[in-house]
Amino acid sequence: MRFPPIPPASESFGFSANQTGGHLARSMMLTELTRLTHALPVDAAPGDYQRAILADNVLGKPTYSSREKSFRHLKQLYSLDPARTLFRLLRRLAADEAAALPLLALTCAFCRDPQLRHSFTLIDALTPGEILTRQRMEEHLETGFPGRFSPVMRATLAQHVNTTWTAAGHLTGRVRKIRTRPAPRCTTTTYALLAGYLLGWRGEILLQSLFARLVAADSVQAAGHLATASGRGWLRFRQAGGVTEIDYSPLLTSAEQALLP
Repeated sequence: MRFPPIPPASESFGFSANQTGGHLARSMMLTELTRLTHALPVDAAPGDYQRAILADNVLGKPTYSSREKSFRHLKQLYSLDPARTLFRLLRRLAADEAAALPLLALTCAFCRDPQLRHSFTLIDALTPGEILTRQRMEEHLETGFPGRFSPVMRATLAQHVNTTWTAAGHLTGRVRKIRTRPAPRCTTTTYALLAGYLLGWRGEILLQSLFARLVAADSVQAAGHLATASGRGWLRFRQAGGVTEIDYSPLLTSAEQALLP
């Protein structure tokens, strides 16, 4: 199942329907996001992120203009707003398992960046050990956005998305990129399938969705992870008689539940 068009209601959850995403300017900025999560509490308000980046310079940028650019790009990638479900739960789950942050960040950026989403169709088709050149990624991006980007912009975009896939564990190597698979985790599977749930996917379809592949979990692993998450009180999960029931209500506010498709 491919990523569906984002309905307006889903933007309240933190999805973005913009035609271009943050990877035109940067990768997913994992180092900067990590510093923010260390510097600010889980319940920090949007203004706290702005002050931390611009006034306190927690990212250690050399100039004020570079702080402004970093703030702008991080907002584009993640929203930095706990009123958005995806960012609020990214912070909550990263607090439970710091090592999960790369794939949590990848999933959130994936929901907000159409170029990153399209690049995954190539990443997903590669076999472990296969080499990915930047030129091949450039050509793939052109098929998804024909004539949209100049050759220079397309090369920069390809470099940024490849850097993100490397930081998330789907590629390895600094120059010579080789397809690998990140280690599946309960936390990252829970979060990734939450994204699909917010878009209206349910049951076995969700377990086999591209969100499960995004965090390298097959359907059996995904089911096991959700069963574990259910035991932690994050959601309700049940499989019986060939029927799979998944309910993320425990992680959602009543207002968010009212918006579910």
